[in-house]
Amino acid sequence: MSLETLIEASHYYGNDSSMVLLGGGNTSYKEGNTLYVKASGYSLGTIGPQGFVRMDLAKMQGIWSKSYALDDAEREDQVLKDMMGCRLPGETARPSVEALLHALLPFTYVVHLHPALVNGVTCSLKGEQTITRMFPSSLWLGLIKPGYILAETVKKAMASRLADRGETPQVIFLQNHGVFVGADSLAEVQRLYEGIIGCIQKEITRCPDFTPLQMDGLKVEKVIASLKEVYQGTVSVALNKEFQKILRDEKSFYPVSSAFTPDHIVYSGFKPLWVEIPNEEANVGSAVLQAYELYGSQYGSVPKIICVQNLAVFAFGENALKLFTDTVAVSVYSESFGGPLFMDEAMIDFIRTWEVEKYRSSIGSK
Repeated sequence: MSLETLIEASHYYGNDSSMVLLGGGNTSYKEGNTLYVKASGYSLGTIGPQGFVRMDLAKMQGIWSKSYALDDAEREDQVLKDMMGCRLPGETARPSVEALLHALLPFTYVVHLHPALVNGVTCSLKGEQTITRMFPSSLWLGLIKPGYILAETVKKAMASRLADRGETPQVIFLQNHGVFVGADSLAEVQRLYEGIIGCIQKEITRCPDFTPLQMDGLKVEKVIASLKEVYQGTVSVALNKEFQKILRDEKSFYPVSSAFTPDHIVYSGFKPLWVEIPNEEANVGSAVLQAYELYGSQYGSVPKIICVQNLAVFAFGENALKLFTDTVAVSVYSESFGGPLFMDEAMIDFIRTWEVEKYRSSIGSK
């Protein structure tokens, strides 16, 4: 059964931290009029048959004949309701937010991932020109709201490509998001991914170095003690060679000062907190607590990542630290393509308030 091979491929990619983090990304398989697509809340690395939702492709095609509200929240609620109605009888799980896009792509298998190396290009100032030069048969799409708008944009772009070149792209690169690869065999999907990674690797001028470094234990303890006053969970702490570079001063911190992709917003926050320490005699704990409270009053939320100048990176939870480490990796890779390009404020606000991403955050995985 091809679903079994899709599960094997999902495990292959899902257990490779260079391709996905925290079970992110999604996969699908088409059999006749049925789409098997990853459900929200399941990790690619451990997913089983129950982690895929069976969808009626004919009903999904019918979504394109409908009109939806212009308001973002209202539109996405309407589309979600219709998407849930496209499930085959007996299905109860919620399909991935990108299920509609999976249904659009005319390939038996579709694998959508967020490799840090690829996002070093898609989240860079020269992303579009680099992708169009390196992968001329692929499709590049600029910053687009995920969900229905993304699927609609891909639908139009594919129709235009088919009319112009008589071909349907197998690879779609999305600015500040990731990459979709489609093929009629998983071997072909793997070949395409290996080609993408190999081509990009040849143009990388510097790779991230996450060699751990010794921290100032006394100061770290003071910061943790202060954070315990406002946070009862686990505080993860790390210092490595890349973190040391970004913690030098505010200018050095800029390349990681905002969000690259929706996953970064969901798991490590839309904006890390930078805490400047004026001198060696400064009360580090008090400085962090004061900056934390100012962040809350300014943004109406609490930071998940706190970067303390010349000390360490503090994270509210291990997952947040993993995603921030990925942020740093993306930033380093982007140096080879003109430097970092963050999501704009309007897109960040959309992701922060989007019901789908709040749902993802609540269950811990897409």
